[in-house]
Amino acid sequence: MLPMQKLLTILLFSTVLLTACAAEPPPRYQVVTLSGTAYQRGFQHGQQMSSLIKSFYTTLLSTSLIPYLNRNQPDIAAYLKTYDPIEHPEYANGQFCVLLLRESAASLEKSIPPQFIEEMKGIADGSGLPYQDVLVLNTFVDTVLAARGITYFLQQAGAPRVTQLEWLGADLATDGADNNGDGKTDEAGESLIAQYESLPYATWVEVPQQAKLRVRLHDNDAKVDPDSVRVLVDGQVYTQTSPELQIATPTDDAGEAMIHDTDVTLTPAKPWTQPIVTIQVQAGDNKMTYNPPPEHEHRMRTEQFTVSTKGFGKVPHQVPNKGISDGTSQPPSIGFAVRKSATPDGQVRLAHHFSLLDAGTSHKHTVVQIHHPDKGPSYIFVGWVGIAYGFAGLNTEGVAYGCNHSDTLNNPLAGEFLKDFFDAKLLSSGEPIGFLMRDILAQAHNADEAAQLAYDATPTFGWNFLFADKGGKLRSVELRRDIGMGGIIDNPGEGRASWTPDAGDAGGVDQWGVPWSSVKADDMAIGAHFRPLANDFAMDLGIFNLRPQRDWSSYYFSSVRAMANLAEQMTANYGKFDLETTISMLRQPVLVDLHDSMTAVVVEPGLGRLHAALGTVPATDSTFDTFNLTSAP
Repeated sequence: MLPMQKLLTILLFSTVLLTACAAEPPPRYQVVTLSGTAYQRGFQHGQQMSSLIKSFYTTLLSTSLIPYLNRNQPDIAAYLKTYDPIEHPEYANGQFCVLLLRESAASLEKSIPPQFIEEMKGIADGSGLPYQDVLVLNTFVDTVLAARGITYFLQQAGAPRVTQLEWLGADLATDGADNNGDGKTDEAGESLIAQYESLPYATWVEVPQQAKLRVRLHDNDAKVDPDSVRVLVDGQVYTQTSPELQIATPTDDAGEAMIHDTDVTLTPAKPWTQPIVTIQVQAGDNKMTYNPPPEHEHRMRTEQFTVSTKGFGKVPHQVPNKGISDGTSQPPSIGFAVRKSATPDGQVRLAHHFSLLDAGTSHKHTVVQIHHPDKGPSYIFVGWVGIAYGFAGLNTEGVAYGCNHSDTLNNPLAGEFLKDFFDAKLLSSGEPIGFLMRDILAQAHNADEAAQLAYDATPTFGWNFLFADKGGKLRSVELRRDIGMGGIIDNPGEGRASWTPDAGDAGGVDQWGVPWSSVKADDMAIGAHFRPLANDFAMDLGIFNLRPQRDWSSYYFSSVRAMANLAEQMTANYGKFDLETTISMLRQPVLVDLHDSMTAVVVEPGLGRLHAALGTVPATDSTFDTFNLTSAP
């Protein structure tokens, strides 16, 4: 019997080992169901997610925010003496980021509705994390985005930029076409763009297949480094050593060298045979920066413009400035909604993919929050532990939303500069975006009410909203702040745009009668750039020329590309957008940020369902798990 006992023991031990090896993997994300008052729901959230909240706060600061903001301190301190670590040692020794976030959080706290203050206090008490740290967690998005925008603009202000474009040896003034889309044919100077600006569509159309293109670059206080110049034509790279590229310093009318200008002339070796050509320009200057290390030159963002060649037959606004991805940028956050004829079953569906800053941290701390307040509707949203909001959600009234950030210098931090100039502090103000989204979930009964709540808000930054409701209403809202020389202005009705795809909505179409964000009657889409608010800001201060989003934002061209790709996919799949097709659209490679993807959802407001993909990078690689809000207890 002994051998049999040994055999049974071995079999039992093996079974235990196999069971252990086959144990469930750790969850990709968390789910919390919260009920009661604001404080009670916050306490439940904090108590259930205590260790993860502390982990998120610590790793977010140590791996993402502190290195990022501290690295940009020299660029900020060069203009804002408040943050000079020598004159103000409290910001030295790595304290810049922490103090900036805390000071801005304290400023934003003044605009947070009381119920959300109570909820954050509950999170703090439940988790054991100090309230001040919970406040930073819930306001850092507003502060960091505005600070990032200002920092990036300051970096660009010291770098080369495109000021002129001209076709040489191709007289567009005699070709019988309206090449620049200004409504005039063959006017003098049609071959020259004397004051270049970035556009979401073609700069010229009907250009000869073989002509020289001159691009003039200007640097305010340095000279362009010829070795740094790159011209890309649909992915083909030309440099100083390429025979097709000539780099020279121009002269003025008196024959004097214009030392801060550089002419880059491209002479194609053979005619362009493709109907649409996209040109990208990159360059740096010869003024080296040593702080932060390593030593580096000031580099411009990759500038991009598109032309069509002879015989294509379309006007500029019909040719998107799409180009091709060169691998140096990723698609930004996107969202789209469909209804009626866009779907096979008539169901309304809103899809959203949020991308911003993962840094190997955020996707490990994602959570689905289901709230059952003691008053008002229940709601669900996807976000991160310790944070009382998410960038996509649904309530039991059948209102769904998705929200994306949209770079703008028309924000409170820039307003502080215009008020106090070099003595300014980067203090954000207004209602933090997360709590505006929570207000919408708690109050809106339909998409129109949701849009009105957004429209009436006092935003902290630039935001793009997409709303859909169970009745089939779709609406978009763009927001920015209003500032002037004295600081924040906040004129009611300014800095806002709201529109629908519905027939007769004059606000829903551009100057040519083309819908801002729809390919047909039953869809809408948002990216990370402004459309109605494209001229969001322009102010010449002499030392700074504050320019619209499209002229400096690092997201602009990638967002234009993503929206053009999305429109093509929407058109090809119109009428097919069931749940499977909608999810498949979010997973299209040309729409997915492979590095900073954070959350992805599809919401069906008519069915009370939210389908969430979380916990991986990109989020769209995860399965979409279903949450039925209408059947929640």
